[in-house]
Amino acid sequence: MHYFKKTLIFLLLVSTIFSRPIIIKLATVAPEGTEYYNLLFEMGQRWQQETNGQIQLRIYPNGVVGGERDTIRKMRVGQIQASAMSSIGLAELTDQIQAFTLPMGFKNYDEIDRVKNVMFGDISEGLSQSGFKLLFLVDIGWVYWFSTEEISVPQDLMDAKIYTTGGDYVTVELFKKFGFNAIPVSETDILTSLQTGMINSMQTVPILSLSSGWSALMPNMLDLKWGAFVGAVIVDERVWKKIKPEHQKIMMDIAQDIGKKYQKSGREMEKKAIDVMQQYGMKIKKPSDEEIAIWNDFKDEITPDVIDTYLTNEIYEKVTSAINE
Repeated sequence: MHYFKKTLIFLLLVSTIFSRPIIIKLATVAPEGTEYYNLLFEMGQRWQQETNGQIQLRIYPNGVVGGERDTIRKMRVGQIQASAMSSIGLAELTDQIQAFTLPMGFKNYDEIDRVKNVMFGDISEGLSQSGFKLLFLVDIGWVYWFSTEEISVPQDLMDAKIYTTGGDYVTVELFKKFGFNAIPVSETDILTSLQTGMINSMQTVPILSLSSGWSALMPNMLDLKWGAFVGAVIVDERVWKKIKPEHQKIMMDIAQDIGKKYQKSGREMEKKAIDVMQQYGMKIKKPSDEEIAIWNDFKDEITPDVIDTYLTNEIYEKVTSAINE
């Protein structure tokens, strides 16, 4: 009888432990109330509903956890279990994401989609080796040059104070090689740095420039697709492995659906963001044919150094093959 009671208590304890919901804390620099935040919130609601409350998502927006490097550190020690992260942070975890760093490397969304399809498996494997599960990968806008003073040609950047991610001294040295002055700043300090004049130009996407208030301090945009900005939702594999296989499938299916919405919404919102910024005084500089030729020459000049710094030959060949399909 005594043995029976012990066994019963043990089974009850095990049942209680395994019935406890798994809480996933997700960090993002996306401001609360934006479409990106709302889609992450929807993902969490659906996870909770379709796993009968066994998976719960808590979102920490507005960069309250810190920049993406800070988020990675906190994921490593288990304080945060997931992140909606841009390629800037993802590059800390896998070199494969650098497939999207080629300056003026993409002309349209079809080319970006082809490269995403080709590189998804490699990026997923690279993240897995770093201890993270890739749920979805999306492009989150075309990268343009935004600045306090108008930029027409690369020479105009020589006297600029260009933002680069805090701690990314590889990019600082590369920019220095091009004759540019790059200033490393944490993502959470960009607005303050613009206000103080510490930086006065950056490569970013219209949606972020508008939602973060940067466009008010950089009222000039060069209408030249400088690059593709990508992002992903990742989860710590230590937590992912604790989730029941049937719940993993549910979560992945929902995440993929949210990724499609994320993608569609982002592409639609870009034009709206540009229109809104123009209404508030943003000047859009459309380069002339002669200026485009100068940018193309500059691109050809710096691309070998970009490849040598960020990409392997294998990645570069995959990217160019996908683009040229």
